Amino acid sequence: MELRQLKHFVAVGETGSITAAAKKLRLTQPALSRQIKSLEEELDTALLERGAHSIQLTPAGEILLAEARKLVKFSDAMIEKVKSSTVGEPLRVGYAPSLAGEFLSVAIERFTQFHPRVRVSLYDWSSAEMRAGLENGKLDLILAAPCVGLLEPIKWISLRSYGWQLAMSANHALAGKQRITAGDLDGQKLLLYDREHYPDYWDRITGFFKEHQIQAKIAGEFDGVSSLTAALEGNLGIALLAESSRIDPRQRLITRPLDAEPSRIDVAAGLPADNRTSAQVLAFVEELKHAAADLSRHSAAPESSP
Repeated sequence: MELRQLKHFVAVGETGSITAAAKKLRLTQPALSRQIKSLEEELDTALLERGAHSIQLTPAGEILLAEARKLVKFSDAMIEKVKSSTVGEPLRVGYAPSLAGEFLSVAIERFTQFHPRVRVSLYDWSSAEMRAGLENGKLDLILAAPCVGLLEPIKWISLRSYGWQLAMSANHALAGKQRITAGDLDGQKLLLYDREHYPDYWDRITGFFKEHQIQAKIAGEFDGVSSLTAALEGNLGIALLAESSRIDPRQRLITRPLDAEPSRIDVAAGLPADNRTSAQVLAFVEELKHAAADLSRHSAAPESSP
């Protein structure tokens, strides 16, 4: 009895049809029928009751189907385990580039030195997408700001916090100022990450404007870094971004510090709260902690005189 025969029998038992099973297995119907007949001869018992237009499992067939499923499942798991020892297990990380970009690359470099067989895959997703990915098992870990809608059932491990900066085109009217006051923002066109995908960010910024009685017009909402950056480059308005947001000088953008700013934004590693976290995920979290701590120390260190 071969495993291939058992897989074929499982397909017949689950579809209830030689024709449907043959199509699923990409075999001809006569070839599949011969496989089942060979099994029956080897076991010296009938496995199927064949009717004119349908088939039914015999009691012996029911037993074989249940046991064959177990063997096939075990075989598939064994094959995957052997393959993973060669190509490595995947580590799927959802992240917000504007928040985790500074230390994520350092953590990945360190982690892969000690775990060369683990394949790290990155997913630049919104807060809502990351939560869904963690809950349905498509992600092993997320890097985001804990917020409403991202609290349970996620276990958060704090990594770093950031203040805020004002980003704008180098041609903007405020570009000549070295520091920005709350009053400078009054009457400005405001560009935001959209409320649907980034509710915490949206609430922080609009709440800050209300608190300081700043009248600003929301000139656009954007679903990601690329679209928001393009709008800033086009001088369509200003945007308040976390200090971790990287601004490439080639993008013709500048940033300025704020005299008053929204509450600091925390960045944390989010793990499933049901304790299904693997050892390799926990090892990666440790590297994230080290990278974030090193960055914090570097940021706090005074600049040396030339």
